Amino acid sequence: MSVVTRGEIQDLIGRFASKNPEYRSALVHDPKSVIERQLNTSLPEGVTIKSVVETADTAYVVVPYVTEEGELDDADLERVAGGKFDMNVKCDAGGAGAMNTFVQTNV
Repeated sequence: MSVVTRGEIQDLIGRFASKNPEYRSALVHDPKSVIERQLNTSLPEGVTIKSVVETADTAYVVVPYVTEEGELDDADLERVAGGKFDMNVKCDAGGAGAMNTFVQTNV
């Protein structure tokens, strides 16, 4: 079973946004709702998602958040919180669970 990384999710969303103008518009105007529908889950109340539209002459670099000493990183926090977003969890006895499926949502 493969694990979908945050970077892979960002790449998929980028591909969907470049091919589907309605999806791109929705992602710009309400990114949190689009991401929640895309991942078929609710993000925590305190999580903020921001959209930034690149132009031909401007590119953006996302500098990742670094946890401070004693603070849990996202993966550890998810495990402590019961594994809600743990993509390694098998959802059925057969092993090929639906949690690792990424489906494009048309908006």
